[in-house]
Amino acid sequence: MSYSECHGHIFMDGHVFREAMELHRSGVVREVIDERLGLLREAGVTYYRDGGDKLGASLYARSRAPEYGIEYRTCAFGTHKRHQYGGLVGLPFDTASDFRGLVALAKEQKADFIKLMISGIMDFQSFGGLMGGGLELAEIPELIKIAHGEGFRVMAHVNGAARIKTALEAGLDSVEHGYFMDDECLTLLQETGAVWVPTLAATAGFAGRPGFTQGVAEANLRHACENIRKAKGLGVLIAAGSDAGAVNVPPDRGIHIEHTLLAAAGLEPEDVAKGDEAIRRRFVYGG
Repeated sequence: MSYSECHGHIFMDGHVFREAMELHRSGVVREVIDERLGLLREAGVTYYRDGGDKLGASLYARSRAPEYGIEYRTCAFGTHKRHQYGGLVGLPFDTASDFRGLVALAKEQKADFIKLMISGIMDFQSFGGLMGGGLELAEIPELIKIAHGEGFRVMAHVNGAARIKTALEAGLDSVEHGYFMDDECLTLLQETGAVWVPTLAATAGFAGRPGFTQGVAEANLRHACENIRKAKGLGVLIAAGSDAGAVNVPPDRGIHIEHTLLAAAGLEPEDVAKGDEAIRRRFVYGG
């Protein structure tokens, strides 16, 4: 069976992300990336959409991936509001004009799409809790419009109903993570045709981890699975992306975990295949 990994980070190792960053700080360690590409091939991965890094690892991986039989797409780097969540994988901007400059840089690096960090991340201390800030609602439409105007699709890290709704109304192409959506968000997903990539494996990886409130990761996961069941009923496109390389998400086998979790949430293989195909078809520059 072949797999599409619709959300991964080739530079991450599934353990300590800061150590993974340090490994490539002075330049991409090519043998490590080549080894991961080989492991992905062994795991049956034939498509990989990379959520980016600021080290050049995903760009190198894209250059090598054809030798491993993998269709590889990357945003090159993510983009985030300065002092807000996103520094791990992205470059900062202060103004819309700054963002336009990052889009130009992405085009120069032949990025396949733009990655925009719209919200923070789950804090795993309370159900629905987020940390790391994010964009103001009024900023979101202009930034998506800028990226679209340069021919790019937009992949967005976004959690929380208000920001998800605003982004979808502005034409967002894919919702990454998408935790704590309400029914209006699900309806907008169906109406706009945007693809949802829930990354359940990354949340499951927090279950039982020390330092976080017991049971919160499980509650967040249950809520996402309930929304997946509702989304399926509406005909929403849902793709498989594990956030490969995140803590407790193996860089090569995370997609296997993701498929198991999506199946438990009620998706059939053909449901996932439709979402995966939509990602493959759309997320290439000018697509």
